[in-house]
Amino acid sequence: MKFRNIIISFVSALITTFLISGGYAIYAETGKKGYYDFKVPTASFFFVQAKYHESMNEYFNDKLAMLTDMTDGGEDFYKNPDFNPPKDVTSSNYVEKCGEKNVSTYCISMQAMDIYLAYVDTLNQMKGFLPTENLPSNPTAENLLDQKTARDEMIDKEYTQARTVMEATISAYDEFRIAYPAHKKYVSILNGMVKYKIALAKVKNQILRFPGKFIDATSAECK
Repeated sequence: MKFRNIIISFVSALITTFLISGGYAIYAETGKKGYYDFKVPTASFFFVQAKYHESMNEYFNDKLAMLTDMTDGGEDFYKNPDFNPPKDVTSSNYVEKCGEKNVSTYCISMQAMDIYLAYVDTLNQMKGFLPTENLPSNPTAENLLDQKTARDEMIDKEYTQARTVMEATISAYDEFRIAYPAHKKYVSILNGMVKYKIALAKVKNQILRFPGKFIDATSAECK
């Protein structure tokens, strides 16, 4: 459990950014777990950015919780059909094939890409609107154009930065998916070795006391 919390905290720190209040929100389309539509083309760039990272953070934390619950459920977790990619899954049918419970890296990465692409689509829409934040009370055309230029430059950088963070998070998830079961197996083996050591010590103590039973015996033979 401690190991799980460390990884979840790492992912949270990796992709969570500061939140700025606003009047818009995102929602998940019914039947498309993990696909988000950001209906905020006129909102603050920082608000949209924060909501995206908040959603991506929540998504990976949910999947990490599913993964650890599955691996903690028994030694045959790897036989669970939701642990590995579904058969015949493709980029066109993964939503149906993966469902909401599959924790394979393939399904996780495809659903995360959906969230990212929805974010990119919203950023593209934002470029078609003049910004409404950080403007004087009576903004001039020059003020608006300067603010739009500055915001569009941040959006251009955000395309790459958000994708880099997403790919790093997927990589961290994949390493955890491999390392956590190995960690559990290592702990199981270690506990078994400790039990074996204790049992071996008990046998050794019995053997050391055994010859004393023949001292002053009337016969050298065991009966």
